[in-house]
Amino acid sequence: MTNPQQDLLQLFRTHGGYLTSQEVRAAGIPTMYLTLLERKGLIERLQRGVYRHPEGHTAPANSTAADLLEVQLRVPYARPCLTTALNLHDLTTTRPAALQFAIPANRRFPDLEYPAVEVFYFRPKAYQTGVVSIEVAGRALQTYSPEKTLVDLLRYAPQFGRELYLEGLKKYLRRRLGSPTALLRTAKTLGQEPPLRRDLEVLLHDQDH
Repeated sequence: MTNPQQDLLQLFRTHGGYLTSQEVRAAGIPTMYLTLLERKGLIERLQRGVYRHPEGHTAPANSTAADLLEVQLRVPYARPCLTTALNLHDLTTTRPAALQFAIPANRRFPDLEYPAVEVFYFRPKAYQTGVVSIEVAGRALQTYSPEKTLVDLLRYAPQFGRELYLEGLKKYLRRRLGSPTALLRTAKTLGQEPPLRRDLEVLLHDQDH
């Protein structure tokens, strides 16, 4: 005879310590057992529909990444972007007061008790370009590539200024995370090739002298 509570705890372990109600239903386990385990203090309810098993949870080296994952589990179409993504790629030490997420322009972001979130509404091309997955606690966190992140910061320079963008661009080039060609390709897709090309010419010229 199967034990639904033990099956649920095992499911937490195989999913990096996190589960959503939808994943529990998909595994054929009644979601009432989430409530039972929460009442016993064996799991935590992070947000509506998102749960964590403390003993099965492996904290990532970047503590912010855990918050990003938890938000994305609650809002699957939300993707870390701009300064938050730049920090995630270790291209800046700056962390915004609120985690920055991109969502499609036609979607709504639900109210969350925690953490603080700043939402940016991306049109289809900007939302769909440059998506990558980063492993966090054994799960896939969808965010944007370093190239897409830098181009987004260039797009938002009138709002944020150029300091973060240039800091990230210099580190990207110095660490050889990608290539100027990849950057220009992404910039062309989003209509930012001319200004990015000018910045690359200046920075690459400075590196050679």
